[in-house]
Amino acid sequence: MLEVPFHCPSISSREEAYLLQALRECYWGGGRWVERLESHLSHLYGRPAVVVSSGTAALHLALTLLLGEGGGEVIVPTWTFTATASEVVHAGGVPVLADVGASLHLTAETLEPLLTPRTRGIIVMHYAGEAAPMEELVELCQQKGLWLLEDTCHAVPAYYRGQLCGTFGAAATLSFHATKPIAAGQGGAIFFADALLAEQAQQLRQHGIRRPPEAPWLYEVEALGYNYMLSDFQAAVALAQAERLSETWQARRHLAEVYQEALADLPSLSLYPVREAAASGWHLFPVFWRGASVGQRDALIRRMRARGFALSLHYKPLHLHAAYRPYVRPGQTFPQAERAYAEIFSLPLWPDLTPTKAHQLAEALRQELATLTR
Repeated sequence: MLEVPFHCPSISSREEAYLLQALRECYWGGGRWVERLESHLSHLYGRPAVVVSSGTAALHLALTLLLGEGGGEVIVPTWTFTATASEVVHAGGVPVLADVGASLHLTAETLEPLLTPRTRGIIVMHYAGEAAPMEELVELCQQKGLWLLEDTCHAVPAYYRGQLCGTFGAAATLSFHATKPIAAGQGGAIFFADALLAEQAQQLRQHGIRRPPEAPWLYEVEALGYNYMLSDFQAAVALAQAERLSETWQARRHLAEVYQEALADLPSLSLYPVREAAASGWHLFPVFWRGASVGQRDALIRRMRARGFALSLHYKPLHLHAAYRPYVRPGQTFPQAERAYAEIFSLPLWPDLTPTKAHQLAEALRQELATLTR
């Protein structure tokens, strides 16, 4: 049994109270609690929020509206989870995979050579809670007439030069997956700069149906939409989590400080570069084992898990997966992503993990590294 799992959601009396209230109400299928969650998120981000059934659904719906019926190419970092790119395909586009910079984000330098007349937009993922280099990406999109979509599921909250991640592009998406900063098992949200797109997304998430307020028992299917509604149970939990966001973010930040201090004197490790602690979302705590191979890194993770400490991996680059090989251009290389893939692993970083357990994990990591590097 794992002594320290990779993730465990933080549950307070607020989550329990909201969930019980939702359970006792007569409508469970995405009603009052979804509206309350959307209102809270809209206030936080200053943009209309559309709550949906998953972070993947959020990406799909956002891309469907941004691409329209014309399709086209969308540049995506190879250093991300599959949904960031797969939903480009499902929305009728073609993902173009790009290498990343030292912070494992897209940069103008890595994506500019990939631009073609067919390029429609760019998806940037704020990795680990650290903001991507938004100034250069926004400037490039403006120069080239492209839209920018922010995959913000790690960056809740995170800031770039004082501005909240998720408020830069034409749209941004969140995930409420069980491991995310706002955790509800599943769920997601979209923020649009254009209120009209938000309106369209609200209609499409429920089969494209519109109901007249004066006769809500009647409805008209105005578009062929999707069943992307979030239940009130999940919305109630997500709302409680969103209201506690400052508290849980502070806990993750404190735990990150514990790890930083405990691992600072290990010459074989490099910590993920964070520009400013107070601006990072601290969703992940990535660590690099300098000069390691994929096999060595995997052996370390296995040995740590055998001792009860669940290290993990974020990510295996998309271009190394069989499903994405057709999207790699002839002669294209990804040196930064492949170097990072060999060396990187993630430490558990969840709000209720105690500093004592974090120190125990750091000591076990120190011992295993000593054994594996002899």
